[in-house]
Amino acid sequence: MARASEVLRQSAGDLWNQYVRSRFVEMLRDGTLPRDAFRYYLIQDSKYVEEMQRAVIRAASQAPLPEAVKVLLAVFANPERGAEVHSRLFSELNIGEVEVSSTGMNLTSYAYTRHLNYYASLGWPEFLAAWAPCMWGYSEVGSYVMHSSDPLYRTWGEFYASDDYNSRVRAVLEVLDQYSVTPEMQRAFVNSVRFEISFWESALRKDPTVY
Repeated sequence: MARASEVLRQSAGDLWNQYVRSRFVEMLRDGTLPRDAFRYYLIQDSKYVEEMQRAVIRAASQAPLPEAVKVLLAVFANPERGAEVHSRLFSELNIGEVEVSSTGMNLTSYAYTRHLNYYASLGWPEFLAAWAPCMWGYSEVGSYVMHSSDPLYRTWGEFYASDDYNSRVRAVLEVLDQYSVTPEMQRAFVNSVRFEISFWESALRKDPTVY
């Protein structure tokens, strides 16, 4: 029997490739992405991650204890590596914490985080399905972008291609794979893939903030 993660990915069809090989990703890989677009993306991503982490904790409060512990330890127990890369990128692009905190979310960031919070309130397996595209897709994107000709984008890609990050992804997918896929889980997964595509596109456009 196919694992839940495989079923969900197949249900996304060509949307998955549009996500992990979007124009934004291709520009990261070939080094042509404008710095201002990457800078904009990093700020919006910081806003997203803050809300995403809250949703993870909320969803885990409804999970069987061993599953919650496995996922929370994988995601939160060793933040140093991510923080180190985060600080380097922010320093290179002159992004300060004051700027991040004072910048609002664009419409895609706002809607995507509300989508995650909805599924966090709905149930644990539904939330895992909604969250998986973010975690899983970035490991694939990182493995692609780590070969960028641009040192800054290569640094970003190397983190998401790292063993440390991929151990987090494996923990999420292993727990997800303990469940049978429902139509609601499929809907959550596919819509998250759509949000990920929109997230890249909004960074290229540098959409105005709305919240």
